[in-house]
Order: sequence, then structure tokens, then C-alpha cells
Amino acid sequence: MNKEQYFEDLQDIINDLIYIGSSEADLQEEIETNMWRISISPELINQITTDDFNEFINKVIQNRKDQIESSSSNLGMYFYLWFDIMASQLRFNLISDINKKLPFSCEIRILNNPREILDDFLGSPFHNGLPIEGHNDDSEDKEYILKIYKLHLKKD
Repeated sequence: MNKEQYFEDLQDIINDLIYIGSSEADLQEEIETNMWRISISPELINQITTDDFNEFINKVIQNRKDQIESSSSNLGMYFYLWFDIMASQLRFNLISDINKKLPFSCEIRILNNPREILDDFLGSPFHNGLPIEGHNDDSEDKEYILKIYKLHLKKD
């Protein structure tokens, strides 16, 4: 598979339909319905750049804005993107903006740009999975802080 085929395969994600809840009680359904996971093979890592993924994410965001705008709901949504290092997956989701807090139990750091997360994803040494013996980066034990790119997609 080459870069063009890879992004062609991701086209379905760009066009996928979203679920917009009507209350905070719909949060779990939004989380489950509106999450997408992307993996990449080690063979493709050298062919794909941060700019390639940034272009893909921008297309996803534009599609989600269009869906929100054409929906019958008066709610906007939060688009958020993160890198799940344990699964070696780039993940993104949408939740209604009536939910003020993102659904993570760890500490998070909000970024204004997705590039750092995309760099982390593409630069990960674990695209073949985590080693059985585990991973030691010789860093001190410290609380994990998850980087999140968050964008408020408002209903006009």
C-alpha cells in the first residue's frame, strides 16, 4: 500500500455520519458513535508527513462543521484529537457542547494546533505494537498528561 491508497481508505472516515445528542444524558452514545481510530503500518511512516495528516484532519473537521450546520440541532460540538500511545492510534471524537468537560480521567493539556499530536503519532516507535517486555524511556515516574487538540464547532 502506498500513501495515496492509505488516504483513499480513510475517505470513509471523512464522510462518516455523526451523532448529535440532545442532552448531557447522550454523552456516552456520542462518545461511542463519534470516535474514530487510525493506525498506520511502519512501512508507511516514511511516506506520510505531518502535513498529509493535517490536511486529512482539516477535511474531517470541515465535514463535521457541515454536518453540524445542516443538522436540526441547535447545539455545537467539540472536536477533539489525541494520540493513544498504548494502542498506537490517532483518535478523534465529537461531543455536544452542552458537555463542558472532555471525557478523560487523566490530566489533559489542550493544544491550539493538532501538529504536535500528529508528530507524536508519526514519530511513535510502537506502530508494530508495544514490546512484550514493556517500554522504559528512563524518565522519572510522573503523572501522565494527555495532549488534546480541541476545537469548538459552533452552530451558526
